[in-house]
Amino acid sequence: MRTPQFDSDTLLPLFRRRQVVTMDQMKAALGTTVDRTVFRKLREFPYHSSYSHRGRFYTLDALADFDDRGLWSCDGAFFSRFGTLMDTAEQFVTRSDRGFLASELTGELQVPVKEPLLKLVSAQRLVRKQVAGQYVYCATDAAKRTQQLQQRHMPMTAETLPFLRDPLAQSSDETKAAIILFFSTLNERQRRLYAGLESLRLGHGGDSHIAALTGLDVHTIAKGRSELLAHDVRLERIRRPGAGRPRLEKKHRKSSTRSKS
Repeated sequence: MRTPQFDSDTLLPLFRRRQVVTMDQMKAALGTTVDRTVFRKLREFPYHSSYSHRGRFYTLDALADFDDRGLWSCDGAFFSRFGTLMDTAEQFVTRSDRGFLASELTGELQVPVKEPLLKLVSAQRLVRKQVAGQYVYCATDAAKRTQQLQQRHMPMTAETLPFLRDPLAQSSDETKAAIILFFSTLNERQRRLYAGLESLRLGHGGDSHIAALTGLDVHTIAKGRSELLAHDVRLERIRRPGAGRPRLEKKHRKSSTRSKS
């Protein structure tokens, strides 16, 4: 009995049409029921599996439009140039100026990361340190980790924050304290965008000037500036679905129902 032959080129039209596909869709295209056959054919193309949805989705490298962070999403599936969620989390933490809280990294990657981070610490691929009552995940390299923790411990004063230049420089102490408190609540992405905005306001040499004032890396500031110029900023929902005041139509309908009864 002849061994069935499967043509890997059958997968290309599927990927071009959908960009992101599942294992079942690839098996149907090849005419097989065996996962191993699909993986054998996939090896003929550079491909990526999603770091979200437990790696359920696949795309070809040629189709993935990774941003400068190495991330790309399509139809709700998230992909990383670094590979799996654990590998991606490790790279983000290791390259970060300040390390990451689990909540901050969740905001960056758009998926829960607490469990992968704990596994990375257990495998000695990351280090966890407590700072101001919160766990910060840092690089294993001692010099890099020291730099990250110093950034976390760096006190914020009116003199170190560029948005307190004129005209806000003449604000009251209470206003300055409020602004400093606000800045301390920003996550890494928000600080990057803010620093990029201030750099744009300064113009030529802004990246270096803001880096000196805030302690952020110039490349981080340049990234924030580029995201703003490219309008590459994801606006996230502020309220939970269903939160907030009810629509007037709905409220009016309820009132009418009560009056009739």
